[in-house]
Amino acid sequence: MLEGSGMMSGKDAFESSARPFAFDYRLRSDRPFDGYYHSHLAAELLYVHRGRGKVVVRERTYELKAGTLFFFQPDQLHRVHAEIDAEAPYERTILHFMPPVLEEHLRAFPELHRFFMQLWQGRLVRQAFELGERGELLEQLLRYFADRIGGTAGWQSEEGTLFFAQLVQLIRTMAEQSAPEGGAVPGGSARHSEQIMKWINARYQEKFDLEEMAGALHLSKFHLSRVFRSETGSSITEYLIARRLKEACRLLRATALPIEMIGMEVGIGNASYFSQLFRKQIGVTPHEYRMRK
Repeated sequence: MLEGSGMMSGKDAFESSARPFAFDYRLRSDRPFDGYYHSHLAAELLYVHRGRGKVVVRERTYELKAGTLFFFQPDQLHRVHAEIDAEAPYERTILHFMPPVLEEHLRAFPELHRFFMQLWQGRLVRQAFELGERGELLEQLLRYFADRIGGTAGWQSEEGTLFFAQLVQLIRTMAEQSAPEGGAVPGGSARHSEQIMKWINARYQEKFDLEEMAGALHLSKFHLSRVFRSETGSSITEYLIARRLKEACRLLRATALPIEMIGMEVGIGNASYFSQLFRKQIGVTPHEYRMRK
């Protein structure tokens, strides 16, 4: 992470490998935390102790606020934007884990195991849960895990298994009680940003034309750009680049396609520009990224 910012460097935006487990308890950021689009091979649980802002995941925008638990599936593009000032720091606990490892530990709990498989591999109705009074229960669980079990070192212990079981049960309870549309940023403009992301996801492999998108969505170019930044905290260009590079990283990991062909596959026909953009955003060249896998 960049010192004092709470942000990862670009080379971590799209991981080519992942540890089985990582636990960061009550990370605090007092400086601006603009966030960036990224994904990782591990699943992520993010609990907000303090802070406000926006979270973008799977074409939806959620409000970031204290007492909210977010779940991100493996390799799922998302962005966390925290609005920080002197009186409002951003404090959170982050848990990364490889689902196949946790799945083995949950087989002793059939109902939880079934729910966890849906959480891991299913198409989720929602990915943000406002815990309310249950927030104190989660606070206690996280504090216990950090102090008693020993964080990263104790996740495979019997106590670690019970911790995970309680955590999954808490998410299951909240998922069953939450309305599908709850948690999204209120107002019609949030729907516009979702339409924009859906349009990009369906066409990011093609040449991008803002005017074409504006016409398809029956909005002006100015309104498109303004409402997207207002509701997500980022620009349309940032989202488009992230979507293209996420797919490029997947192709670099999973195929032997030539690098210039991968650039074309994700809508960037100029091989030199593709390599320059990749290095600027990811921190390494496409070839170096492929070799790291």
